[in-house]
Amino acid sequence: MAEERNGLTDYGRFAASLGIVWFGIEAPGQRIAYTALPLILVLLMAPSRNGLSGWARRLLWPFLTWSVVFGILHTPLALKGNDPPFGWWNPDMLLMGTWDHLWILPFALLAAIVAPWLQHPIVSLGAAWAAALLIVVKGTPEAMPYHQWSFGIIPILVGIAYFAWGWRLALVALLGSWLILHLGHPAPDNTTILVGSGLALACLTWRLPASALSERCSRISVWIYLAHPLVVFVGQSLRISWVELGLFSMVGSVILAQLIDTAAHAPRRGNLQL
Repeated sequence: MAEERNGLTDYGRFAASLGIVWFGIEAPGQRIAYTALPLILVLLMAPSRNGLSGWARRLLWPFLTWSVVFGILHTPLALKGNDPPFGWWNPDMLLMGTWDHLWILPFALLAAIVAPWLQHPIVSLGAAWAAALLIVVKGTPEAMPYHQWSFGIIPILVGIAYFAWGWRLALVALLGSWLILHLGHPAPDNTTILVGSGLALACLTWRLPASALSERCSRISVWIYLAHPLVVFVGQSLRISWVELGLFSMVGSVILAQLIDTAAHAPRRGNLQL
């Protein structure tokens, strides 16, 4: 059954995408901005109407497209540094893409594939708590992208629990996982996961009427997340740094995202006018 669009979730995605931009800048408030990542991970687990093919179109296609974009960027940077043109390539990029932030897309796709087997309430709780216990016992891997995966696994499982059974089960899964991590593996990331995932559950549970503005915010938030390193790169090339770089990157990312969104929807509007 189709669920009515929630404007608060749309605005939450937009705010989280800007938080990711700020997190990538060495500026005050970086740890607070990092709460945007678990928020995005929880929201990514929203079911696709078209099943696995919808998930692939939503996650795999952007991953491949933007991996090519950032791969193209890597090559002139390598040549500028007198390195081999493809010396930047390594096999891990098949799982994490050609820029650090792209790891979230194949990770979410893998989670979507196994999600149907995790939707029983006991399995949902058990998976989240078992993941936290595994982190306590084994620690956090250093290798990429497994380091990011260990951070993202709890928010992903909380998202699966929410979309299968609602906020109560998701909250129990989140609090239980956090308690295990807090007692067995104290780290600042534990609070980040708790706060970011909790904010996501709040956005999903409380509702605001959807509007054209909220829908646009949701749509361009995807482009902000995917394209923002290009704006950061331009800002760094212009010798902008610290808070000024953060502000430049956020404003520039919104403008670039709006341009991409307009270009992406132009053919569709043209077809409607025929």
